Amino acid sequence: MTAAARPGAARIVDLPAGHRDDPPGRAGLAGLAARVLTSPANGGAAARAAALGWHTRHRLSARCSSFAFWSSDPADLDDILGDLRSARLPDGDAGLAVLDALRARQAAASGGRLDTPLARVGRVLERAAWGTPEEDVLGSAATLAAVTAADLRHALDDLTARAWVHDEAAVPGPPAAASPAAAAAEPVAGRGWSGGLAVADHPGSDARVAVRLAVADPAPDLLDVLVEVLGNGPDGRLHRELRHRHALAYGFTATCWAEDRTASIGATATVAAENAAAAVRVLATTLRGLAGGVPRSEWDVARWRSRAGLLAALDGPFGLVDEARRRAHGERLVAERCAAVSLLTDPPPLCLAPDPPAVAAVGVFDPRHRRQLADAYQEIR
Repeated sequence: MTAAARPGAARIVDLPAGHRDDPPGRAGLAGLAARVLTSPANGGAAARAAALGWHTRHRLSARCSSFAFWSSDPADLDDILGDLRSARLPDGDAGLAVLDALRARQAAASGGRLDTPLARVGRVLERAAWGTPEEDVLGSAATLAAVTAADLRHALDDLTARAWVHDEAAVPGPPAAASPAAAAAEPVAGRGWSGGLAVADHPGSDARVAVRLAVADPAPDLLDVLVEVLGNGPDGRLHRELRHRHALAYGFTATCWAEDRTASIGATATVAAENAAAAVRVLATTLRGLAGGVPRSEWDVARWRSRAGLLAALDGPFGLVDEARRRAHGERLVAERCAAVSLLTDPPPLCLAPDPPAVAAVGVFDPRHRRQLADAYQEIR
């Protein structure tokens, strides 16, 4: 379906700074700026979106803060950048009160009080993979308190003045000029795979465990198809191993990463705390089993699912404008990836890197559970 045949229209506005651009001692500034721009009470695009029933989306990454808007009337978005720029932190005491409320909400999110267990285990897994502290994406109570109203107003003026607008009409078309926000996809200097075990406390009756393995030079789109081999539903290897064969997990997910020049594939399971160590062993064995090859019948089903998932990314209100953004960032388009998956008729070999696995566990663990997790990690190294 072409852009002209789709109802409505969408735009994305990229601000060229993300959480890794926050000034020293003021971590969370980018998050606070985004909260100002996404609150209808502060006017601007968020107020128009609320009044007119637009679809909206915000994503904060390392080097970019990205705002997406869809309206049934394309004319609504003709000056979307001007709309975004018109959002303002109120002056005087009213502005200070708004800032205090934003700080409180962001501190709650940063402290994990608004975290889901799945989000928490994902962050802990990042720490295990790279051997670095969890990134201070939203800041702490102390760093947020250091952000003044003047800091916030200056950031809003500066970033919206340098913003980049993506229009879905740009796809299909020639390659666009590089977006200033394309640095969001750049590797982090000096960051390399570490591997290790990271355990964190998180309230709740269930535990989450995750295992992630580094991969050496995978073929393009191979890992995406292998994620479908593992499966996020009842037909994949994770369901067969975790539910049927070992009766360990309530739920599970699989995913892959291609970042910082190190590709990896991993899986997560929801288990009782006493089963966490056993689940780590099963996850590691299942992931490593991918290197032994995939039968053709299993591969063909996974390849079909991978292609369907890619096509689904074009559906919805932001499908085409996301493609325009990918083009501007120099990323592969969904159409190109679908074509590549279609050509993967024979399963390419998977070569796991010799690096140690990354393992994360979050939940309520007593000393015995922690010893069991440490023992399991030593077994799978």
